Amino acid sequence: MTNNIPVHNPLFPPSLDYGSDDAEGVSVLVEVDEAAVRGLLADTPFAFVSAHAWIEIIALRSAWGVEPFCGGGVIVPARYGDTLGGYYAFCYIDTDDALALGREPFGYPKKYARSHVQRTGRAVTASMKRKDAVIEVSVIAGGKTGEAPAVPRYPHLLLQTFPSAESGEPLLTRVIARDTAATSSMAVEAGEAAASVLDGPGGNELAWMRGCRAVAGSYARGSFRGALGTVLGTEQIGGELRDALRAEAAQ
Repeated sequence: MTNNIPVHNPLFPPSLDYGSDDAEGVSVLVEVDEAAVRGLLADTPFAFVSAHAWIEIIALRSAWGVEPFCGGGVIVPARYGDTLGGYYAFCYIDTDDALALGREPFGYPKKYARSHVQRTGRAVTASMKRKDAVIEVSVIAGGKTGEAPAVPRYPHLLLQTFPSAESGEPLLTRVIARDTAATSSMAVEAGEAAASVLDGPGGNELAWMRGCRAVAGSYARGSFRGALGTVLGTEQIGGELRDALRAEAAQ
């Protein structure tokens, strides 16, 4: 049986194996309001680390396993037990197979957005735009930079939730760690960065990031490789699954 949902019409390879030898991406570290970060984490099992967020946007110009895509999102430094990493709180993508591959096996909160990364000389611009979120970033590769604070971004910390078919509660919620930095080989150039978070035509789910200040940025190019995840813990087992497990144990 294939490792896809649904099994009869999957969007991505059952091996979860994908990558690109022509990938480029922009990463910008921003300072944000501490109360906003703590509020964002309040409904999660993750602990506060610092009043920062990473904005990352990556384009896979050529790809195998999935169609070429562009996307990224907002990552908040966080801790889960002994694991320090980045909670992937908002994620945007521009193809359906890449969206499904991130959401289903790993729990990335992916939504569709128009995205781009473009480099002209030393100037790199990138954006993700959807009805309720507009992110625009830029990096001058090799430009004037100060010492960047050591704010964790990897492994990505993810809340993977399987919905129940019989009730409104989750069937299962788990915490997953995934580290594509460890499987990819990208040449990185630091640079002077800027970032803005704007309203979309339907509102702004990232309003808590208004007024963010860019403190570091980088441009990366090279080979990107997907990675499997590691289950760090189970946060909730819904009644439907508990009943099924009890019935199986009683047989």
